[in-house]
Amino acid sequence: MWRKLSNLGAGRMRWVLMFLVVFSTPSYGLFAPRVGVEVIVVDEFSKRVEGAEVIGTFLGVTDFSTDNARTDSNGTAAVAGNSFFPVGIVARKIGYYPSGSEVNTKEIVDGKEYFRDRKVTVVLKEKRNPIPLYAKRYSGEIPVAEQWVGFDLEKADWVAPHGQGFRADVQFRYEGYANSFWDAKGELRMRFSSALDGILDISDKVDKASKLLVPHQAPLDGYTNGEQWWGLSMSGDVDEKHRPSPRKHYVLRLRASADKDGALVEANYAKVYRDIRFFFKTKKGGVAGVAFDYYFNPTPNDRNLEFDTYRNLFRDLPHDEQVREP
Repeated sequence: MWRKLSNLGAGRMRWVLMFLVVFSTPSYGLFAPRVGVEVIVVDEFSKRVEGAEVIGTFLGVTDFSTDNARTDSNGTAAVAGNSFFPVGIVARKIGYYPSGSEVNTKEIVDGKEYFRDRKVTVVLKEKRNPIPLYAKRYSGEIPVAEQWVGFDLEKADWVAPHGQGFRADVQFRYEGYANSFWDAKGELRMRFSSALDGILDISDKVDKASKLLVPHQAPLDGYTNGEQWWGLSMSGDVDEKHRPSPRKHYVLRLRASADKDGALVEANYAKVYRDIRFFFKTKKGGVAGVAFDYYFNPTPNDRNLEFDTYRNLFRDLPHDEQVREP
């Protein structure tokens, strides 16, 4: 059947698929049920936000519609439309980062579909103090295998003699092989140059609904100085917790120094989005490739990691190296 459908033109294919969807949806046909969503908008401290714009996107079978409203003095707004599918909700206000939610209005009771009005709370994070940072989507070759190589976040390059970097903010070591597509395995390790440097996994603090994924500032404590490692294998025999994951986010404490009693005196902070990834082989034929999206604050002891996306300290980055999240 699908082979026959594939021979149809794009326009006819669209109408055939629409026909299948409509007549496989019992009771409603082309007429999507009308549903309403009451949206409560609050800030990070659960205070109601007045005057926020709320946009609801409603999807029928053949079309979609949007409904806009503004929150009242109680931070509440209502939107409505016709939709078979989950309703997309976005809230925004000047001085805050946009945030959204997806609201499922359908429920099944005794085998029957019902569409209900819903209520949802959306949290807006305040724009506190966005600042310029060294922010980059880095991707490059690891210069050598089976050796520790330093990487300078401020220069976005390997330290000499492998690049133009001066300070080894982190050090990487790759070991592995790639005999064929099905016979490949690798391990990437990372360590720090100072005993007070470290990494903190903040994946549990990620707010996927907000444009600002992680907290505004780097935490003071909780960093681990131990060696980190990630593994890849085409045979799949790497433990899940060591595989690179887009759900992982970190804060790094770097360039740390201590007083004579061993107490922290000075440090720089950075954040890494979506884990540190690596690849068996690069297009240029090097031993392996590494990639990570990072934001580095060059001011010692400034824990602010709220990035001003219009003021990157890296100038004239190529399009594919630019980051667009605060």
